[in-house]
Amino acid sequence: MADKVKEQNQYHQQKAKYLGLGNPDTTRDEFLTTVHRDTYASLALHSPLLTYTAAAVGQHPEVMRQAMVKKMVGPKAKGKE
Repeated sequence: MADKVKEQNQYHQQKAKYLGLGNPDTTRDEFLTTVHRDTYASLALHSPLLTYTAAAVGQHPEVMRQAMVKKMVGPKAKGKE
């Protein structure tokens, strides 16, 4: 019983720290959309990651940043289910 209480406490601590965790009613698509947007935001806003990604693709970092922001703001494309 103590393990269950401990796990619940850890979950609530993580949920307070990381808002993107969702809740039991969060759908798979909502969760994936949040993960994709967080990933694009992280890549676009951290200069070393942006430079690395831009060099790998062969684009200027500012062009890459603009493309990532557009992907982040736009809706996630539905995949095959």
